This record gives sequence, structure tokens and C-alpha cells, in this order.
Amino acid sequence: MMSREQKEETPHIVYEVPPSVDPETWANIQSKSIDVRLREIEFEREKTNAYVELAREGMNILEEYYLKKIPRITLPAYILVGAVVVGATMLTWLGRVSGETFAFLMGTIVGYIISILSKHI
Repeated sequence: MMSREQKEETPHIVYEVPPSVDPETWANIQSKSIDVRLREIEFEREKTNAYVELAREGMNILEEYYLKKIPRITLPAYILVGAVVVGATMLTWLGRVSGETFAFLMGTIVGYIISILSKHI
């Protein structure tokens, strides 16, 4: 539901020529009205593009910040944890390590991962 002010501001399109205006003048007015609306649309497009560009710049700055923040040792640490998980899984599969030991190891690794994620969030 529109308020009274919005109704007054909303432009109304008149599809027939008023009797007090000649058709050529009316066509000129309608043409100018269309030009104004096209400029408004172009302005909105430029504004949207500016917001998109601002968001891209912000994301690039955040990416650079987090890449500098994460130490270089993080990737080898993740590889080591992955190797331990794969090794423990294989040893448990072959029957060399008991299921309780495997569960304890996985719980320890999950706790480690949760502690790492809490620092990065």
C-alpha cells in the first residue's frame, strides 16, 4: 500500500494527447520523459557497477590480509595431519591398531582442527 506522498510522487503516464497541447509538443514532452528515464536507468547501472567494484576491491584486500596472516607452516601441518589420519586408517584396517586407539586419535585430530578453525574465524 502506498502512502499519500508516494502517490503524489509517482509519475503518471498519459497515453492520449491532452486537448490543450498540440501533438508535436506532446511527442516532444514524451520523448524528453523517456530520455530522463533512460538516464535514471543508466545512473542506477553505474551505481550498481560502483558497488560491485567496491566489493571486489574489499574482497581482494581481505584475501591479501588473510594470506599474509596465515603462516607458511600451515600447509605442511595439514599435510602431516592428513598423513597421520591415512596411516592410522590403514593400520586399523590391517588390524595392527585397535579401534579404540583409532577413535582416540581421530578425536584428538578433530579437537586440533576445531582449535585451528576457532583461531581463523
